[in-house]
Amino acid sequence: MNRATVEERFLKITKRFAKLGGIWPDQNKFVKVLLWSMVDISMVTSAIVQTARIIHIGTLEVVIEQSSLIGAAILMIIKHGNYLVNATKLESLLNDMSEDWATNRLKEEFEIMTTYDNRGSFLAKFYFANASVCALLFAQMPWSARLFHMIKHQNTSPPLIYSIPGYYFVEDDREYYYYIQLYLTLCIYVVLVVFISCDTLYMVLVQHGCGLLTVAGYRFKNAVKKNFLSAKCTETKEVHESVWYSICGHQRAIASVLLRDCISYDPH
Repeated sequence: MNRATVEERFLKITKRFAKLGGIWPDQNKFVKVLLWSMVDISMVTSAIVQTARIIHIGTLEVVIEQSSLIGAAILMIIKHGNYLVNATKLESLLNDMSEDWATNRLKEEFEIMTTYDNRGSFLAKFYFANASVCALLFAQMPWSARLFHMIKHQNTSPPLIYSIPGYYFVEDDREYYYYIQLYLTLCIYVVLVVFISCDTLYMVLVQHGCGLLTVAGYRFKNAVKKNFLSAKCTETKEVHESVWYSICGHQRAIASVLLRDCISYDPH
């Protein structure tokens, strides 16, 4: 199974969103820079308008409300930036994943790997569905309130509700309301892209690493079992080779897990 097949089978959603977030290894560099800029600018400006609201209003309730959102924006920048800094390691992991599938193995070992990689793909799809619903709920908040206001035929002005509360440096919010909503929709889109691309990559790579460890354990277990049942020199040699391959596979799986953890957690 070549890399294109692996990506199509197990990384379909992840690859699409990773490209939208500018963290996929094979992307055009100019496109990557544009996407990085969009993510960073939207997250930085989001943190700025939320900080400005704290300064502008200054109540404890606002401080508590905005602090979590500011923290989320900062963590988003770190999460996305971490994948950019470790782009070479990510590419190495993806190459190793395709090499693992291209290696000659027993049918049972391929079945084990298929089970785990399918699980990773399923988790990525489930995460995508969950994140999309959450993003949609956030995006519709202002419009639902205005719709209910229109249905009730109230004589007051429609409420000004924002998906992300902030101080937007304008004197009349009503005049710029739709522009602000357009900006907030972009922010929600960026959050959706970053979360899906980064987190589903982690899910798929974790499951693939678990599959490699299980394959190594399966090969070692069968080699030991065969060793007890065999006394011939040629078969003993095969057992030793099987044990050696299982140890190499275990080391490769551990290296993959360590590299994956480095990408996922190391901000440097």
